[in-house]
Amino acid sequence: METVSREAFSPEFLRELHALANGLMAEDEEHFRVHALTNDLVHVFRRRDTGVAVGFQFWKAVPMSLPRARAIVGGKLRIQPTFRQRGLHLLSGLTFFFQDKLQHPRSRHYRLSIASPFGFVSITEALARYHPFQPQPRTLEEQALRDAFLALARESHFQVDEDSGVFFVGIFMTPETLGRYPPAYFERPSARAYAAINPDFRTNGSYVGFWFRFTPDNLASLTRATVRKLLRPQDADV
Repeated sequence: METVSREAFSPEFLRELHALANGLMAEDEEHFRVHALTNDLVHVFRRRDTGVAVGFQFWKAVPMSLPRARAIVGGKLRIQPTFRQRGLHLLSGLTFFFQDKLQHPRSRHYRLSIASPFGFVSITEALARYHPFQPQPRTLEEQALRDAFLALARESHFQVDEDSGVFFVGIFMTPETLGRYPPAYFERPSARAYAAINPDFRTNGSYVGFWFRFTPDNLASLTRATVRKLLRPQDADV
C-alpha cells in the first residue's frame, strides 16, 4: 500500500488513477481531479510483482462543529474486481484513523462517506452499527454531521437532494460494472438498505451518505473483518 500526499499529486499520477477509476465507473477527468485535490492523501494498492495500480482510496480529516470532534472522510474508492474482497479498503481506513488518532488523541472521531452501493455494502457489512445521512437533523450531533456532509459535497461539486438525502455525484455505473454482480448480491441486507434510500442508483449518478463513530464495538468489528479478509487465500499478489 503506497501513501501519496496531496502535494505529490502530479498530473501524470492523477491520470493513472483516473484511467483505473474510469474503467470501473464512467467519470470526467476534470471532475476526478477536482475531487482528488480536496483530499489530504491517497492510499494506492499496487501489485508487488509489476507495480501496477489495482485500486486506491482517498482520505482527509477535518474538525467538526462539535467539541473535540473530527471527521474522517473517505473519498473516492476504486478497486479492480480481481482484487476485491481482500480487506484493502478496510486496512486503509484503519491505518488512516490510527494515524489521525495519534495526532489528536483526545478527539472523538467520526467516519463520513458518500458511497456507491458497492462501497456501502463492503464497509457497512464490516461494522457493528452505522447511520444514514439525515438531511433533516433532529439533534446537535446530526446538525454537525449535516454541516460536515454539505461542506464535503460543496468541495467536490456534488449536489444533495434535501428530501431523500442522496448526493448527485455525476458518476454513472457502466453495464459492465453492474454485470459483475449476481442478482443475489443486491438481495444482501446492506444492498437492500442502500436501495431503500437510493432506489434508482443504477442510473441516477447518485450516491448515499452514511456515518459511524470509531467506538470500541465498531473498531473490533472492523479489525475482525480486515484480518479475516487479509488472511483469506488469494491467487494474485498485491
